[in-house]
Amino acid sequence: MRWTRWKVFGLVAFLLVGLVVPSLADYPVTVTDDRGKQITIPKRPERIVVAGTPLYTEILIDLGALARIVGVAESPDNPKEVANVPRVGPSFNPNVEAIIALKPDVVFGAIGAIRDTLERAGLIVVSLGKVGTGAIDSVTEIFRTIRSVNLVIEGNTKLADVLIGRIAEEIVIIEGTVLDRFKPTVAILYPSGEQPPFAAGRGTPENEIVLRAGGINVFPDVADYKQVSFEEIVKRDPSVIFTDPLLVPLITGNRFLQEVKAVREKRVYGIKASQWVSSRIAQTIKTVADLLHPSRGALLAEARLYGTLWTRYEVVEGALRP
Repeated sequence: MRWTRWKVFGLVAFLLVGLVVPSLADYPVTVTDDRGKQITIPKRPERIVVAGTPLYTEILIDLGALARIVGVAESPDNPKEVANVPRVGPSFNPNVEAIIALKPDVVFGAIGAIRDTLERAGLIVVSLGKVGTGAIDSVTEIFRTIRSVNLVIEGNTKLADVLIGRIAEEIVIIEGTVLDRFKPTVAILYPSGEQPPFAAGRGTPENEIVLRAGGINVFPDVADYKQVSFEEIVKRDPSVIFTDPLLVPLITGNRFLQEVKAVREKRVYGIKASQWVSSRIAQTIKTVADLLHPSRGALLAEARLYGTLWTRYEVVEGALRP
């Protein structure tokens, strides 16, 4: 192997840094929401509504709480497991009356005026993410969100610790297969009609995933999402471009981008926006790594073998144990 045990251990430790919090708790429990406000959960929620991003739905399913989900917001990115769960309107503007009618013990993801109305109606609303922005924009922030959701629905983070450990191990194994490989240049672009597209730069989940998957973002000087000119894209000439699946034709058919290497070599790939921020984040990293490094299959099989032997651990009460 071209990667060593200490690298594997170090990557796992990095993934989990900052996540050390008590694992056991009794109701009532409190979590800090995206406003910095302490939200108290008096008892184990049995009826749960997701009024925001499907990330909450994914996490609830991955934590074994599917049977307790009584309503979800409409989204093309909803997991198939909730196909028959009642809808409460679109995620960007859920229906307050529909949510209240479901008599939920907790509502995940509602923000702004919708949250204010639900709280005035006496409902408990939990919206997570970075204080001030609500952004869930990194692997670490996804892990924090998983722990907070688990605390809300179970009064502890034991299941979250196991899930995070499993995700972290998978990420480490994938990263190990690309550590010493040539890193293709990448642009993550979101076009709108004939207008110059927006590029995902530093501080975005797309940037982090590309780096973990063994690529180099050609727009490291762009903060968050910023519109970039066609001329600048041609100048930086990425060898791979990622965008939303529905937007691929806007890039491959754009007359200004025909000389870009990714377009010439037909390496423009579609990844749904929800996949960049997901509790199935390891699968997204694997997908990106497979697209950037198509020949890494044998190395991945070897990495899984040695990764399993070297990195047997479990996260118990927030601690990494070999």
